[in-house]
Amino acid sequence: MTHKNEAPQSPADSLPKENQNVLKPIEELIQTVHRLRAPDGCPWDREQTHQSIRQYFIEETYETIEVLDQIDKPEDVRKEQILGRLREELGDVLLQVLLHSEMADEQKAFNFVEVAKALNEKLIRRHPHVFGETRVKDSEHAFQSWEKQKAKEKASKPDASVLDGVPKGLPAVQRATRVIEKVTKVGFQWTGLEGPLSKVDEELGELKAEIELLQKAGSDPAAQSLARKKIGHELGDLFFSICNLAHMLRVSPEDSFRGTIQRFESRFRHVEKRLKEIGKTPEQSTLEEMDRYWDEAKRLGRESGAE
Repeated sequence: MTHKNEAPQSPADSLPKENQNVLKPIEELIQTVHRLRAPDGCPWDREQTHQSIRQYFIEETYETIEVLDQIDKPEDVRKEQILGRLREELGDVLLQVLLHSEMADEQKAFNFVEVAKALNEKLIRRHPHVFGETRVKDSEHAFQSWEKQKAKEKASKPDASVLDGVPKGLPAVQRATRVIEKVTKVGFQWTGLEGPLSKVDEELGELKAEIELLQKAGSDPAAQSLARKKIGHELGDLFFSICNLAHMLRVSPEDSFRGTIQRFESRFRHVEKRLKEIGKTPEQSTLEEMDRYWDEAKRLGRESGAE
């Protein structure tokens, strides 16, 4: 643990001398963050708290994901337009970790070196098939080994649940995916596709039934409010069922949905471009006109191999 007027412990201290230069940039980075938070450091950085910079952690993570979405194959990371930006965004995420660690160190709780040490110990502990005697035959068994070890560590808690470790702040699709993965590992899942496919059909039917009730509600505000609440419930059930089907098909619903949004944006930008060529905006155009250019965008996407 360090005090505010002391330099933080170097992560290179415990390494052989020939390896210490490798971690020199990390040591310098820790020193820089320490300096920013020092009494004579940056006024803005010094004012920040765990809560005030929370939003930046989220934003930097999503900016990193935006770059990751451009990587279709491993070698894409070498592309000039990806390499520099990915390196920068990963650095921004690391800065958030360092700032939170520095704030914790100021309260004599822990520092970045202890964060790294705890993570390293956890990685070794949860990979007995790499660092121990356990053997696995493929990635699926490796994941099961990780989950089994993780479950052992949490089993001592009186209120332990299979669902522990799924952050409530995750975006809904990602959270659904993690919940489904967790319960599947303990056998709460269909053994084939017939079950999840039927469930999607069932939930879609229930959604349609509630929509019909909304249409019959007329102008009664209370009836409309109740119908919309039930529609929201059934729509959620349908989303979850689709996520479960995606899990059974080994397809990421998050990636699939993000891909759909990207295609929609690309096609609509094409519609705007084509309308602009004839001196129009979407607001000045008919749906038929926009549909024509939309179909053109789909055709061009298929022909170029982009879709």
